Formats: sequence, structure tokens, C-alpha cells
Amino acid sequence: MNHINTDLLLSDEEHLALPKEIRQKVPYLYSFECNGQILYYFGSKHVMDPKHPQFEFLHEKWQDFLDKTRGRKSIVIHEGIVNEKNLISLERVIEQHGESGAIVYWADKDKVPCFRPEPTIADETRELLKEFSREDIFYFFMMRGTATWQRKVAPENFNEFITRNIQRYKKELDWSGFDFSFESAIGKVHKKIFGKEFSLEDKDFLAQIKNLSFYESHINKVAKSSLRIRDVFILEHIGKYWYEGYNIFIVYGSHHARIQERAIKDMVEA
Repeated sequence: MNHINTDLLLSDEEHLALPKEIRQKVPYLYSFECNGQILYYFGSKHVMDPKHPQFEFLHEKWQDFLDKTRGRKSIVIHEGIVNEKNLISLERVIEQHGESGAIVYWADKDKVPCFRPEPTIADETRELLKEFSREDIFYFFMMRGTATWQRKVAPENFNEFITRNIQRYKKELDWSGFDFSFESAIGKVHKKIFGKEFSLEDKDFLAQIKNLSFYESHINKVAKSSLRIRDVFILEHIGKYWYEGYNIFIVYGSHHARIQERAIKDMVEA
């Protein structure tokens, strides 16, 4: 799958050196064309509100892509997990899966295959364990999930959501002797790091914990390493499909779009 130079991913320093208007632009869009082959990248805001104007814009770009590639080999690459058996309505999939749900819904209607190029939990964790403790890694995973729960317009019961997530990771990780209970793996770790109890009332605080720029704890270092692992994996699959002759429509978070742009441009122009 070595069809793209992952060394061209922007470093944190290079990303921070970008002009502010570029670094903060959301959605972040670009496209490339070479010998009739097209790649669109829609770097989105993570949002689960069907009324958000981003979805109309995303649909416009999708239609533009279809107009230019209809009848040719194409694929959608998206970020979030989407249950393709539950594409009941556009509103429903956006409420459940945000922009990933929307593009999978439209792609399904237009008979365009979709692919989510993410490392498995086990693979991502194997790399993270080279630098971080199981305690910090699992806490980061749960805060990443909590941020997703917060974005839901009509969120499910948090206890049910977090319990399901804990069980999923417990099964995937199979860590002997690790206490996966909420009280130990989240509550105690949260208090140890921040000196206060975990509370859903701290909405803005909880939403920031998994961010790269959240410097109030070392968890942002886990976030940076996780992002790098994922970006390398994503790029390798983009390269694979490009060199197989696919037209590609990508929907990922805007940060991923900026970090990957240089490598993708190099790939297209090679």
C-alpha cells in the first residue's frame, strides 16, 4: 500500500505555522484532478444537527463530484462508523452519525461504494502503548467517545452510551487485570489528572480534553499520537484507491484535511 509519502503529513509545528484563516477554516475543501481522475476532500466540522448549513454545502459538493464522475469507478472515504443497514432517513443518519452518515446515505442512493479507512482499536492501541500507559490510553478513548455523545442533538442516556463503549473496548483490547469500570477507568483517572470529579455539567471542559490543543493535561499527547497513527493509515488507503484508478470523495474532519493535503497533492502530481 506504499503509494503515498506519509512523511509529508504536516507536523504539529507546521500546522501551527499555517495562516490563522487557513488553520481555522471549516469546512476545509480542496480537489485535485489528474488525467481525468478526480479527488475531492471535504474537511468537515463534526456536527450532528440536520439543520446545520454544512449539510447543504456537502450535498452540493457531492452532486458536483457525481456530475464529473458518473458511470466511472468511484469511492467515498469517510471517518465515522455508520450502520449501513439503518439508513432510514437523512435526518436520522445525521443525528446518529453526523457528516459521515449524510455522505454514506447519499452514496448509497447513488450506488457508490463507501469505505472507512481506520486502524482497529487493537492496532491503534498497540502503537500508543509504545509511549503511554493503558490508563491514559483508555481514558483518552472514553473522552473521545464522550465528545461524540455531546454532539448528538438528541443524545441517548449517557450511562447507557458509556457502558456500551466500555464493553466494546474491553472486548477489543482484552487487557488482563485492567479495571474497565467507569469509576476506576474514567472517574479516578479524571480526578487524578484534573483534581476534580468527572461531571457532565463541565460540558465545554469535557469536550476539550481529547483535543490536541488542550494543554491542561498530558492527554493531548495521546491525542497527537493517535491522530498521527490514524492519518498514516488513512493516507495509505487513499493512495491505494487512487493508484487503482478510483475517483475519490473524502469526508473527514477539517484537521485531517489540512494535515493530509500536502501528501495527497504530492501523490496526485507524482
